[in-house]
Amino acid sequence: MKTLTTLIASLVLFASGFANGLSEEKLILKNNGSGGKCFDDNTHIINVGVGFGSIRYYRGIGGTYRSTPAFSVSYEQPWKDRIGPGYLGVGGYVGFQTAHYKNTYTSIYDLNSYYYEHNWTSLMLAGRAAYHWDVLNSEKAEVYAGVIIGARMSIYNYETNDPRPENKNAYKIANSFAYPAYSLFAGARWYFAKNVGVFGEVGYGISYITGGVSFKF
Repeated sequence: MKTLTTLIASLVLFASGFANGLSEEKLILKNNGSGGKCFDDNTHIINVGVGFGSIRYYRGIGGTYRSTPAFSVSYEQPWKDRIGPGYLGVGGYVGFQTAHYKNTYTSIYDLNSYYYEHNWTSLMLAGRAAYHWDVLNSEKAEVYAGVIIGARMSIYNYETNDPRPENKNAYKIANSFAYPAYSLFAGARWYFAKNVGVFGEVGYGISYITGGVSFKF
């Protein structure tokens, strides 16, 4: 978590320097296009997020379970034409998470110590679209909602060193599969600097709740 905090802090400092380097002409064009809105026809956003409330993987009795947070990166830009009383933002989404469970036990058959372990890797690639309604879109803050549609890919590995006959074909198993993934989501964003802000979203991507940093350019 300390490493993640350092990474986010570095990204914030970098983005702040980048934002201060924008030309005055570009800033004027952005303000003219939106009338002071934080999402308009010139907005481009990269979100770097950390999620919680992800898929619950297998956990046996005892043993050790651990998982990484659900990391995600998304990009959004406005649709070429204004739609109704606001703007439609379109872009892409990538989410990633790993989990591991290992159990060590003593066999009642030969009194030797053995183990079995499970490993999961989950990756989600998707397109997303969010509507930014002018009424809920001010100069520094906004509320938005949208949909995400894509595919989730999972890699599963199982391993054991237990030599009992029922395990003879299961010392090591590796499976991978993909399936459609989609969800509605709602979020809010607040800019504490000209082009750097924080966001929070509810809706299932790689996790049910996601928060992080937004960089506008």
